[in-house]
Amino acid sequence: MRNVRCIGGMQAEPTSQGATPGPRPKRAPLALPPGPSADPAGPPTLPPFPAVHPPELEPDNAIKPIVKLSGTFTWAAGARAALGMGLPFAIVTAVLGIGDATFAALGGYTVLYAAKEPYARRAITLALVGLGLAAALGCGSLAAGSPLLYVPLIALVATVATFLCGALQVGRPGGYMFTLVCAMGAFLPHQPDLVPQRIALVLAGAAGAWFVSMSGWLVRPRHPEHMALAACFEALADFFAAIGHDDPADIARHRASEAVHTAWVTVLRADTKRNRRTGEARRLRVLCRRALDLFQAAQMLAVERSRPIPPAISDTVRALAGAVGKPRLVPVMPAVLADTETAAERALRTALRAAANAAGQPAVAEGEIIPGRRPTARERLRAAFDRASLVPPTALRTGLGVGFATLAAALLPIVHPVWVAIAAAAALQGGNVVLDFGRVTQRAIGTLLGVAVIALFFHDLKPGPWIVVCSVALLFGATQTVISRNLAVGAACVTPVGLFLASAGRPDAHVGDLASTRLIDTILGLTVGLVASLILWPRASATRLPRQLGRAVRAEAILLRVMVGGQTVDNPAWGSTRRAARRELLDLWSVYEGALGEFTGRRHDAERLWPAIVVTQRLGYRVMTAPEHYRAKPPEPIPEEDRELLDAYLGELASAAEERRTPMLPELPDLWGHPVLRQHLKRLGQAITSAAEPVPAWHLPEFVQQRLPAPPAWFLYGARRAPAGDTGQSQRPAPNRGPGDRT
Repeated sequence: MRNVRCIGGMQAEPTSQGATPGPRPKRAPLALPPGPSADPAGPPTLPPFPAVHPPELEPDNAIKPIVKLSGTFTWAAGARAALGMGLPFAIVTAVLGIGDATFAALGGYTVLYAAKEPYARRAITLALVGLGLAAALGCGSLAAGSPLLYVPLIALVATVATFLCGALQVGRPGGYMFTLVCAMGAFLPHQPDLVPQRIALVLAGAAGAWFVSMSGWLVRPRHPEHMALAACFEALADFFAAIGHDDPADIARHRASEAVHTAWVTVLRADTKRNRRTGEARRLRVLCRRALDLFQAAQMLAVERSRPIPPAISDTVRALAGAVGKPRLVPVMPAVLADTETAAERALRTALRAAANAAGQPAVAEGEIIPGRRPTARERLRAAFDRASLVPPTALRTGLGVGFATLAAALLPIVHPVWVAIAAAAALQGGNVVLDFGRVTQRAIGTLLGVAVIALFFHDLKPGPWIVVCSVALLFGATQTVISRNLAVGAACVTPVGLFLASAGRPDAHVGDLASTRLIDTILGLTVGLVASLILWPRASATRLPRQLGRAVRAEAILLRVMVGGQTVDNPAWGSTRRAARRELLDLWSVYEGALGEFTGRRHDAERLWPAIVVTQRLGYRVMTAPEHYRAKPPEPIPEEDRELLDAYLGELASAAEERRTPMLPELPDLWGHPVLRQHLKRLGQAITSAAEPVPAWHLPEFVQQRLPAPPAWFLYGARRAPAGDTGQSQRPAPNRGPGDRT
């Protein structure tokens, strides 16, 4: 029998079992000059103080060339979309005709949701999405023919759908498809007697999309969890590769922490009573814990090292991503870890060896229980109403923008008003002005290309029913394949879909009859959506950024109190507190990314908080490296008087961050045994003080600047609120991705 191992993603030479091993390779030196935590008695030397955020955090608002694509083609998403819409469309066409089949095609939009969710959660989510699409079409059909009814109704559907998708973390395309289906029903002929039939057809199309989306369970029932864990190990490998650098390490640490959290949530959502008894489910739980151990080891290395680590370590961690789904590709331990010298190196060797052992087993007899629980829908909705949440302003902005666009379409002599409302909803999917502008521009370019192709080559085409079915399915699948790489190309592919559906069931209609109308209506809707993004809550993220910084500091204060008090040994609340602090740090980074895209002339206020955000991140993850169980005697707790001083110091830092004022800091205790933490706290105080310094407006005379009263902090940032409990819910905004996101 021969065993094949993989090193750094490359297949190694097969070795015969029981053969005499060759000479041991020479160990590359891993221990480099010690970092700040190597000698607790010496003065701590932390990484350079961050001045400005790195260019990688800038919102991607560049208009990508049409002929240039970036990223990868999502072939699986394209095939799933083509089958999910095409099969119900074809079946209903064969039974009832092309006219009724268009409603089944609307139900096929269900296939776009929950693509990365575990199948247990996906089944429920898709069923609810199908019911929601049917309800949206029914409401729109009942209000058809009366602008006084359908204008506020479409705005209400857009608001409620966006809020529920954001609060329940449904994911993209979010409330957009519900708005689209409701607008389609609102601009149909008013025929109340046909509403039940239309709803039934939408449900039939949603059922077909449900079966297509769930068909992967028959072949790879654990594929979503495998993908989440593989992405987690990839992000961890990037973190290991970034150790020894400054800003790249901060970005890689955040992305690795986010990937670990996503994998934890994904595995937890799939951990049902039935699945919990299988060996594969236990293996995934163990891998999830091993990924967290690797993150902890990487954080310890980032603290104690000042130079990059050998590439063999990051290559081995990256190879674990392939071993998640294929245990035979599990990597061997790199020779550089044969002899370890520091505590971080020993922790890395232990975590990497345990992860490789777990990845190499097809099933685990006894697994580890993943800490935490799944939040209920009520807890998620309650968290969405929190003042720190970005879900309400996003939902209100979308609803009002769509309502204004629908009102403009009703007042103007427009042939197809539904396209105006749909374009406005699409323009507001970016989350901030910079991303919305990029999306609007690329959608306009893509629509122009799609209309030009139809007008030049297919203007006089009179398609039959089956040509319409095949064309719609193929174009819809092509859209989902390329739209993640370039939004303009995806918009060019999806533009003919609307023209084919509009001409379906009309024997005398040409595909190109409404081509120019589609272009004009789309540009009008995109313009209204962009204006709404500019004037409706344009500083939602920037306003919430100081409050989120204060929440993160308060969460770290709880961790510090437990850590310096020596209470981490066998303390069940430690893991829950650490997970809550991790979510606050993830939210802080995401809110900052959203604030960078709010083009309102006050972006400089958010950028001035970047040093404080980075120091908060470094402090939080440094505290998280405290072990849950000490092998030896835990560190001696600091005196009670010092703990009270530490609580007062952190409380003042959090209050000053929330109110954007200079902190009146009390005396910072010595924190014997924790010199690095003390240095981080001093830096955090300096960063918050620097961010609160007034910056004069350059365009006003000095005597005017001195006489301008500053608005009270409660008016700008709201009242302070205590951090929420550990409900497992995170109210992060949409990630700051470029305009090429799939929608």
